[in-house]
Amino acid sequence: MSIPARLIDREEWSKFAPWFMQVAAAGPGVAPADDIVEHTNTLVPFATTTTVVDMGCGPGQITNALLQKYGAHLPAQAKVIGADNNPAMLAQYRMRRDKEIDAGHADWKRVEAILTDVHDCAAFEDNSLSHILASFVVFLVPEPAKAINAMREKLSPGGVLAFSAWASSEWQDLMYYPTKVRKDLFMPSPPAEWTQPAGVQAQLDKIGFQSIEVTQTTGYLSFTDYDEICRFILFKMPLAARVVAQMSDGEVLQTHALMVADLRDKYPALPAQMIGTATVAYCRK
Repeated sequence: MSIPARLIDREEWSKFAPWFMQVAAAGPGVAPADDIVEHTNTLVPFATTTTVVDMGCGPGQITNALLQKYGAHLPAQAKVIGADNNPAMLAQYRMRRDKEIDAGHADWKRVEAILTDVHDCAAFEDNSLSHILASFVVFLVPEPAKAINAMREKLSPGGVLAFSAWASSEWQDLMYYPTKVRKDLFMPSPPAEWTQPAGVQAQLDKIGFQSIEVTQTTGYLSFTDYDEICRFILFKMPLAARVVAQMSDGEVLQTHALMVADLRDKYPALPAQMIGTATVAYCRK
């Protein structure tokens, strides 16, 4: 059986990693990360955790939310692990850990970084993890169901998995603007069964999770300059950057101008915030 192509490949994630850190503290994933951590704690309190994994950790938004809200409640021997399959992302995660420690945030001293692929989670023993939190990763990998099954195997009985996906967002809409100028360009979309509530619910039922909850929450991408944010979306977000490389300079300028014009029309006053809707699932083994 052929494996689906990645929406974003390893090299593209590596190039994006340093830029991802720019939105670590105030980007669109921050508010959903806070929601995920808070609700997960009502299901399996972090005060009882053995190991909590920030799967596909990126810049550590989940880790930061966890430590800010519940760091003081974690058992002394509990492990907090940031896991990713991309060395460049893990390097940024470690850099953030060091900066947080230098800033006096001592809870970050307990954080580990581990290289592993979400499709097999091979770095972890079966039935060993009390919490897995996967923020905006599952819907982007080639085989989401395989990734979810792998994480389920690693959870201890009764352990909780929480994960999120963008159901829609205004910055994603802008990211697809190259196809307005070049109709022949192909830009894949994340699968609806892993981004929309009904699809996610059906997938988790099929896999065999218990106590499934699928909700939606809101994320925001703040900006203070139309040109700057559109350049960021067009040249730094991996999927857009991939197709921009196939366009002429004139086509790129035309695309950027369309993005800026539409964004300015929608948000005539600055500063402003673009809005995204995140689907968030909670389930237990």
